[in-house]
Amino acid sequence: MTTSRRLCNRPDCGRGTIDEQGFCDRCDRLPLPQDGAAPEPPARTGASAGVAQVRPDPWYGLGLVDPVQAPEALQVPDVPSEPVAEQHRFCPNPVCGQPVGRGHDGEPGRISGFCPQCGTGFDFAQPGGFTIADRYEVRRTLGSGAYGAAYLAHDRNLATDVVLKALHKSVAKTALHERDILVELRHDSIVRILGYEEEGPHLVLEYVPGEPLAARPGDRLETLLAHGVRVLQALDYLHARGLLHCDVKPLNIIRFREENPAGALDRVRLIDFGAVRSQTKDTGPVVAFTRAYAPPESDPEHLRPTPGFDLYGLGMTLREVCRSYGTDRSAPGVDSLHLLLERATHPEPWRRFGSARQFAEQLSGVVRQVVAAPPTCRQVTRLSALFGPAPEPLHGGLGAARPLAHWAEARPDRDALLEMASPFRTPDPADVAATLPAPLSDPDDPGAGGALTESRLALRRRDAKGAAERLAAAGLPDWHWLTGWYCGLIALADGHPQRAAVAFTEVRRALPGELIPGLALGLCAELRGDRTAARSHYGTVFDTSPALGAAGFGLARVLLLAGERAKAVEVAEKLAKEFRYEREAGVAAVRLRVMVRPDLEPPTEDDVDRARAALPGLDVTDAAAAALRAEIQYAEFLRTRDRLKLSDAVRALGPHAPTEREYVALVDLANKLRPGLSWGWWGKRDRSGHTRSGAAPGPLSL
Repeated sequence: MTTSRRLCNRPDCGRGTIDEQGFCDRCDRLPLPQDGAAPEPPARTGASAGVAQVRPDPWYGLGLVDPVQAPEALQVPDVPSEPVAEQHRFCPNPVCGQPVGRGHDGEPGRISGFCPQCGTGFDFAQPGGFTIADRYEVRRTLGSGAYGAAYLAHDRNLATDVVLKALHKSVAKTALHERDILVELRHDSIVRILGYEEEGPHLVLEYVPGEPLAARPGDRLETLLAHGVRVLQALDYLHARGLLHCDVKPLNIIRFREENPAGALDRVRLIDFGAVRSQTKDTGPVVAFTRAYAPPESDPEHLRPTPGFDLYGLGMTLREVCRSYGTDRSAPGVDSLHLLLERATHPEPWRRFGSARQFAEQLSGVVRQVVAAPPTCRQVTRLSALFGPAPEPLHGGLGAARPLAHWAEARPDRDALLEMASPFRTPDPADVAATLPAPLSDPDDPGAGGALTESRLALRRRDAKGAAERLAAAGLPDWHWLTGWYCGLIALADGHPQRAAVAFTEVRRALPGELIPGLALGLCAELRGDRTAARSHYGTVFDTSPALGAAGFGLARVLLLAGERAKAVEVAEKLAKEFRYEREAGVAAVRLRVMVRPDLEPPTEDDVDRARAALPGLDVTDAAAAALRAEIQYAEFLRTRDRLKLSDAVRALGPHAPTEREYVALVDLANKLRPGLSWGWWGKRDRSGHTRSGAAPGPLSL
């Protein structure tokens, strides 16, 4: 189906096409308004502008994961209990009831022994059998944190199980702080506070009957990553209120069974806010943390913690939880997951994620890559939050009929085999640099958006030097992904795909959930002749989102050159289902079936028949249809050696020649391809002047 294109209406241009960003691809300017007046330049926005527009839903990965039914056996595991806290140790003899097992002179109290008052034995190795505040019957210890133990207890008043978090008397102030913080929090992925008891003191929390976050047998990778997205939602909620959790780790993320009308679902909840702190009121260094999941103690985060402290902890948590899934980096999404976790826990704080939404956006992108593979096979077309519209197809001639000039310049040998120009090519590096999508304003980093726009326009003019100068004027740090992206484009415009690949690799490390950097790396690999790397990058992008047509055409090219004609056709036919590329991909599918190259096996009879059957359904011009018929006929000629049909197909190209010279060349080629004349006795005239048997056809005339 044809698509209309808006043309530039400037008198000094008049032939350019207006691209998705509103600029002419020929003169790099905005078109004139209808009244012909000079247009107002677009408003320039800083890199931090438009957050709500460019990052509306960083949690979209959750919608790509099928709801997981929680198993019936999801319960709190049997773990060794802590001894009963000394303040709760009393003689079990109800007549006596005196304090026992208490410490003195700096020595801890005895856990087991006999009451010095009545001689009754006691054993406080396992909690249970005592009541707190005449209301909570303690059943067992769930664990202990930095500031005290947590008990599972039964609330007599509410007739339900709760968690009592016992806090040491020395941190009663912290208990009040934690109470005040939790009482205001309302989030599905954060544990809820139910009350506060002065005795102890104790926080009364909802009981979440589950287990610490860990991989279970049968878990799919995307399920665990979705739990990571849910924790990021909770952290985003906290950080928006100026709070830091400061102890994110698997033990503080409870995986539980949530009853739902659709069935019991697998969910997670963030617990243990004993180390919570305010970003504005708490100014000292972090005191309570778990070393294995916190940044190194020499890290600036310990002195002046930011949301990055929690994000680092989640990165280490996902690394631990997903460890068994990361052994094969060639598996869909696994390499991207490695890059994601490397950024989340990078030794240099400024290279890590700066916000939970930024982290979640890339994590959701990794989920998208994982679920695109079997058995889920869920492919999602989604606008990028960081890059502009999808690039042009960059099909390298594969999505269009062979130019008539190829036929006009063809040289046949004595067997009518044609020496012709290559049927397609890898896109030119400068074309790639000018066509790859432009980054949007980064919602996390303020910067000089205007200088970057000017650098982009210089690339469209094939001015690599000017683009580099404008990039330098933007003042971005060397490590920033925008710097890497534009350095890659400039290297391509300068004809250095290897140097461009180095820059784009750094961009992919920073944005492992984005597909555009992978597409750029695929194009660089193809330009370098590394078909294996190109196939890997193209395959990842195309399998995740077929709407990125440049990846599909690139994958088809490298598959054909690898001798895998059927797979190349399959890719083109899949791409043809995308409305934007329906015409080009349909043409590519026909050409791939019948394409002739010295390094390929010739097309089969079935290939030719299928190509011929598909031709009437293509929305192409008469000239393109004639060129496709000629290509099909040449493929058939290799099998049948029918020179006459091939000659007729070439002759049919003549009326579409744009110049008289090409017309003459096409007719001349058709004459050379026709069978030679052969006269025998049967070709002589009889007495009546009639030829007894028709002679072979003669040459065509102009």
